[in-house]
Amino acid sequence: MPSAYQINEGTKFIILDLEWNQPFPGKEYGIDVSTLRGEIIDIGAEKYTYSCGGLIHEGSFSMQVRPKVYRKLHYHVQKLTHKTNKEIRNGVPFEEAFPEYLSFCGDDYILVCWGNSDPDILKQNMKHYGFDDKIDHPFFDLQPVFSRFAGERGQQRSVEFAVDFYNIPKDDTFHSAWADSHYTGLIFKNMFEHNKASELLAVIGSSLRNPDLVKEFAFVSGETENLDEAYKTAFEFPQICPICKELLKSKIEPFRIRKSVYALYSCKEHGDFFCRTRVKKSKQSKYIAAMVIRFATQSDYYLIADKAEEFKKFGIQGEPKTPPKEDETKM
Repeated sequence: MPSAYQINEGTKFIILDLEWNQPFPGKEYGIDVSTLRGEIIDIGAEKYTYSCGGLIHEGSFSMQVRPKVYRKLHYHVQKLTHKTNKEIRNGVPFEEAFPEYLSFCGDDYILVCWGNSDPDILKQNMKHYGFDDKIDHPFFDLQPVFSRFAGERGQQRSVEFAVDFYNIPKDDTFHSAWADSHYTGLIFKNMFEHNKASELLAVIGSSLRNPDLVKEFAFVSGETENLDEAYKTAFEFPQICPICKELLKSKIEPFRIRKSVYALYSCKEHGDFFCRTRVKKSKQSKYIAAMVIRFATQSDYYLIADKAEEFKKFGIQGEPKTPPKEDETKM
């Protein structure tokens, strides 16, 4: 997959939604359930083409999948999807459904989902059923992009919220793969109709990531006796790309606000990385700096911008918490 992907006339988007069953806690399944956190039972997808500043609908895909490992519906999944065990037994095996989905998608497209869990679940199923587990297409999460343009900055809104926001008629139930991919596609289309295409494409471009790369990395410092020494360590973690090991360029220098140290870095090859480090106390009453660095999302950009502004105004202590009003304390 190219490191920089240009959205041009004719660019294809595949809007994907998956429903999956999950294991019952404590039940033996003959596999390591951490390698298959969810077994796909429903695939829904919509194909759109970018043209003249908008989206043109090209087709739909829907297929129920029969699980082989988690054959009985978990009660939470049953409640959410309203599916029955009889219904999923009538599905198509993943080994047949997945190639048909790939045929629908075609060769060159951008993958779009509402949330970022579907690509990971898809990759786990691909691997479990003997397929190459590389998606090999750029991906972005539409949810935070919608929030940005809807004035819901930093809020994780549901598909139904976005449908209501754009007054899209609701004629299908939610939480089936086809319905959710259908509605997500209509939300995406409406975003182009209600916003400047150039601005929307710029945000989408900055949100694209490679779903085949590990998206989050953790580093832990050695133990120190002193809290301040641990925070000092947080500023001294090697600033190198966790993928290619090249030196990162600092876009927002590390700064501490309350108990966390934030930073934003950039790799010429792999894009922006959000970094957050916290100091924790070990069982031996010593201090450890634990850093998480991940591919920056729209939510991360909002978060670090807000925190940087807060740090600029209030320093390490952050914005003082507003004490409750007198009448509120009596409630």
